[in-house]
Amino acid sequence: MSLPVSQRREQVLHAVMTQQVSVVGGETGSGKTTQVPQFLLDHLLDHPEAGGGRIIVTQPRRLAATSVALRVAQERGLNSQKSL
Repeated sequence: MSLPVSQRREQVLHAVMTQQVSVVGGETGSGKTTQVPQFLLDHLLDHPEAGGGRIIVTQPRRLAATSVALRVAQERGLNSQKSL
């Protein structure tokens, strides 16, 4: 997608891979919640020598977290019912 966070993909990956803690901030709708986890997942899949990892996205309510999971699954072409 062409969301604003896509322009910062390499910066986000570098920060997450080299720092113990990373905080990604940006405007609403910039892709922080849906795109950044996919950047990380793609990186881990492309670099198995990295040893894997866990990607956690927090949301203030369960409904919001479920909506994010469904959206990411849809964007990746996955069967969202099996993925949750």
